[in-house]
Amino acid sequence: MAAAALAEADPYRAATHNKGIMNGITAVALATGNDTRAIEAGAHSHAVNATGGYTSLSHFEKDAAGNLTVSLELPMAVGIVGGATRNHPTARAALRLLDVTRADQLAEIIAATGLAQNVAALRALATEGIQRGHMALHRRSTAATEVVR
Repeated sequence: MAAAALAEADPYRAATHNKGIMNGITAVALATGNDTRAIEAGAHSHAVNATGGYTSLSHFEKDAAGNLTVSLELPMAVGIVGGATRNHPTARAALRLLDVTRADQLAEIIAATGLAQNVAALRALATEGIQRGHMALHRRSTAATEVVR
């Protein structure tokens, strides 16, 4: 919770924190043929708090029973009919894979993906650190490239 609290208090940490959230959100939005730039703009403008400061999109707290709860609220206009969502075969396949029939279902999946990305990043920060995790990923990627050659 301390890493999440820092992101709520410090705008520079919040920017990195929100970038991680948006990594997940943008990936699903792109795969489903939605307007990633509009979603990103809406999310970052939503991160501006009432006093004009920039803060975290996600909020971590303990409930009455002491359980950790995490929430993410942001404006998100997504669609499943028309545009690239209907014309692009990959977007159609992604929507079938997700088994969504309504735009609000897609929005929930997109937000949940962003939140999962955020929780995973905070876990990495609190344990091994982001740099160590990135380097392990880089080593695996490099090893896979060497095998393919």
